[in-house]
Amino acid sequence: MNLDEDAAPEQGAVKVRLKWFNGPKGFGFVVPDGEEIDAFIHVTTLQRANVTALGEGARLLCHIERGPKGAQVRHVVRLLEAGEKPQAIGDGASGSRDCPTRELQGTVKWYRPEKGFGFVAADDGEKDIFIHKSCLERYGLSGLEPGTRLSMKVKLLPKGREVLEFDFIQP
Repeated sequence: MNLDEDAAPEQGAVKVRLKWFNGPKGFGFVVPDGEEIDAFIHVTTLQRANVTALGEGARLLCHIERGPKGAQVRHVVRLLEAGEKPQAIGDGASGSRDCPTRELQGTVKWYRPEKGFGFVAADDGEKDIFIHKSCLERYGLSGLEPGTRLSMKVKLLPKGREVLEFDFIQP
């Protein structure tokens, strides 16, 4: 968020309609009023605005950034209408505690506090492991430094792997 959004959050914001949102994957798309573009929206952007559920046709007031990869919601000012049959958006973790887990070690590749997530390169050489801010918050942390070594409990999901718990590995 920039200083203009802090001072006047509605200045420059646009109304959008939810096109679709995949709760388990943690992302979806919205369509700004009067435009024929889709703007990407991530679960962490919604969570920062305390939006916990969305339904078909939900309406939001947002700041959208247009970049080389297309339009993306950078900040949700507020939820205007929850839409029809709102469902919890979760953090990708809800309902997945029954997923298979595995103990692994790895090295933090990157973590972006402003985005609320990052990735850990696993020692097993397989695909990087997603780490969400909700996991860090359980430990009272707001970020992780690249190169930090972790011992992790990782859940295995259809979309990939995600850190459930971790401990620091001392050098």
